[in-house]
Amino acid sequence: MKQTLHTLLFLCAVLCIACEPTVNFSLNPNSLQMKVGEITTINVIGEATNIEWASSDDSVATVFHGVITANAIGTTTITAKSGSTTVNAQIFVSGTDGSTLRISPAFVSLKKGDTYHFQYGNTYGLDLTWTSSAEDVVQVDQQGVITALKPGNATITLSTPVESVTALVAVEHKWGDYALVWSDEFNGTALDESVWGYNLGGGGWGNNELQYYTQRPENVRVKDGCLEIEARKEKYENREYTSARLLSKGKKSFLYGKVEARIKFPGGMGTWPAFWMMGESGGWPACGEIDIIEHIGSQDTRASFAVHTPEKNGTNGKNWHATHFFDDPLSNDFHTYGVEWCQEEKDGKDCIRFFVDGVEYATVWETLIDNPRSWPFTQPHFIILNCAIGGNMGGRVDDSIFNQQRIMYVDWVRVYQRQEQP
Repeated sequence: MKQTLHTLLFLCAVLCIACEPTVNFSLNPNSLQMKVGEITTINVIGEATNIEWASSDDSVATVFHGVITANAIGTTTITAKSGSTTVNAQIFVSGTDGSTLRISPAFVSLKKGDTYHFQYGNTYGLDLTWTSSAEDVVQVDQQGVITALKPGNATITLSTPVESVTALVAVEHKWGDYALVWSDEFNGTALDESVWGYNLGGGGWGNNELQYYTQRPENVRVKDGCLEIEARKEKYENREYTSARLLSKGKKSFLYGKVEARIKFPGGMGTWPAFWMMGESGGWPACGEIDIIEHIGSQDTRASFAVHTPEKNGTNGKNWHATHFFDDPLSNDFHTYGVEWCQEEKDGKDCIRFFVDGVEYATVWETLIDNPRSWPFTQPHFIILNCAIGGNMGGRVDDSIFNQQRIMYVDWVRVYQRQEQP
């Protein structure tokens, strides 16, 4: 009797299960991304009734009659059962900022041959995919290890089926030590005109200067191992002063490296000697200008450094310049003035450093320019040596200074560059 009863109960249970209807329905959406604290409703599509709702992980998200509450970062599966039909929806819960993936740092600067392992977080535990936008520059494996192959930039992307994050990698040139590539020691008796040309004339040169530039031996000569640029008080071509301006344009130009000259300035109120560079192509200021040193005779202890770009050139109220005041007048003796013009020095950006006697006194970075696209120092620049009189920086001229000769002495000009290593 008992055995018969048990058999009957089992058959009833089987029949009840078999009698559960098959319901055709679905959830919309079947995949949902939420933030912690967010509440949303998932829609039922179809004829389902008496739905039983459940979450595979209530700590991540709970569900009540299709209303889902996100509780913590993670993933959970929402199930809806009606009759014999069960359907699912995958829920991804991120932090309040919406982030679920993390990659750190956002920028990496490497040299060719270097490797680096990104730090990253994968909140959802989903499959990850690493890709590089430039495989010939930077390769990445599926553990987030990158290898720098050649100079350039690449975007590294870490992706899941839900979202992606990126980081930028800059591969810099790998440079060896500096080597002397060119110099003029001014050891002869005449200027090397295969290297140097002349700017001639008056007209103010855009700075209200008072001199007339000539190429006469009275104003420019090579003597006793120095280039001499002499500013004179004399009437010449409707001007009250003469001087000289030498430039290597079209003859000797350089892109990056160290550019130095050993100079003794003339001093005296109204003198304005300079050692500087300009780009070979384009009009000013698009060509770029690097003022390695400007000396103002009325401020004999002052050294002025500047760059001029399309955006920062002084004509629009914007400029970049730096000054340093020394204890002793610069006209008392020779000093070495120079710049170190570096390609992709840091974070893929160029910089220009200014030196006096080997001590760095100022640095300008490509990133300090408002618009990096206006950075014009990516083309060869030529060298200029001149001694102006008066003008915007030279100021008022004290003619009594010409009771003595006013000579800018240049002992040498030298250029050093690095060779890229394999």
